[in-house]
Amino acid sequence: MTVDRGLQGADLLRAAAAEVRSWEEEISEARGRQVRWVAGEYGRALSHADHPLDSEAEAHALFRREAVDAYLSLAALGELRARAADKKQPSTDKSRQTRIEVLALLAKAAGVYADLPPQPDPARKQPVSKRARSLLRASLEEVADRGDALPGQIRMLAIGATAVDTGARSGELCACRIEDLAPSFEEIRIVRRPQGWGKDEAYVELIALSGLSRTALRRWLVERHALMERVQGTSTALWVGLRANHRGDYAVPPGTPLEPRGLFRAWTRAVEQTNQQMAGEPSWVPLPTRMEQLRRGVSPKASPAPRQPDAERAVALLDDVAECGRALARVRRSDEPDTTAELEARLASRKAVREAWAEGIEHAMQLTALTEAGLTDSADLAAAGWEPALLDAIDRAIGWGRPSKAKAV
Repeated sequence: MTVDRGLQGADLLRAAAAEVRSWEEEISEARGRQVRWVAGEYGRALSHADHPLDSEAEAHALFRREAVDAYLSLAALGELRARAADKKQPSTDKSRQTRIEVLALLAKAAGVYADLPPQPDPARKQPVSKRARSLLRASLEEVADRGDALPGQIRMLAIGATAVDTGARSGELCACRIEDLAPSFEEIRIVRRPQGWGKDEAYVELIALSGLSRTALRRWLVERHALMERVQGTSTALWVGLRANHRGDYAVPPGTPLEPRGLFRAWTRAVEQTNQQMAGEPSWVPLPTRMEQLRRGVSPKASPAPRQPDAERAVALLDDVAECGRALARVRRSDEPDTTAELEARLASRKAVREAWAEGIEHAMQLTALTEAGLTDSADLAAAGWEPALLDAIDRAIGWGRPSKAKAV
């Protein structure tokens, strides 16, 4: 849907910006802010003496090369900044590139052709060297060894270790849910959304987690659980805020899922605090304050996974989970625990649980099948391959009706 072609000048640009920002499946929160920024800038350009158009400019005229070049030139000189104190500050090449990208979106929303200047190929970012990644991991391990880490540092450690293992972008990390953690914490599911790709082009990878990540995630889920116990509502997001905050004009409570901008701020704040605390330690190498440095040069070993589980395969896998659960329950209720038979039953159950998770079968469905099979408490489920911290997180987020809990009521 395009905007009203009867609109002109700044009104048309604002309407086009609103239309672009409504494309939720294509436009990220960050891109939405850029769209609003460029539309506002271009609207101010129409009132500038050095721009050839005015407030009565129609859509097709706004996106002709002469008008676009005049806008970009004024913007580059800092003539269009909203705050007087910021004017005359020159713009950057990256800002020019962003403006051109956004102008293409605004023209699309307005339903007109945009004659835009070509964009230079972006400069290739140098990958972080193997030694630098090794030092980064060593610094994260040093934080992990500290028993007095603050909640923000515990979350920072888990985010950093996961990013180093997976090479995930901040948006991909923010999209992670409790469901994306394997029951054993040995893997994580990442929905890859490369920059510029549409939602339909996203794909799923399963990536092995290091011992550092597994340790960090256990600590974070314990901290997350304590936080969620103090707030109302539920959340399936893996990364949540630690304190009340604001999004625009709206207040958001603790426990609210982090968005990319909030994740970046939380990381930077925790890293600066940690670098200051650890300064002077003989083996300490400061952590990078930009998350981009965590993922550069990372080439994780990943296996593909379906976006949605296949219905027939899901039924078969869930049946296998239940059958293995019944076998493990029988052995654990026998008079001879910790036998070879129990070890074999544990391994079979863990394999079945992992394959069901990899297919995309929800945690709650698996846990319901296992409890109905006779694995009714946390020790039983741990024997089947489930991390206790993850069980608490699932129970807090969505509940799954353990029979043992139902009987206690």
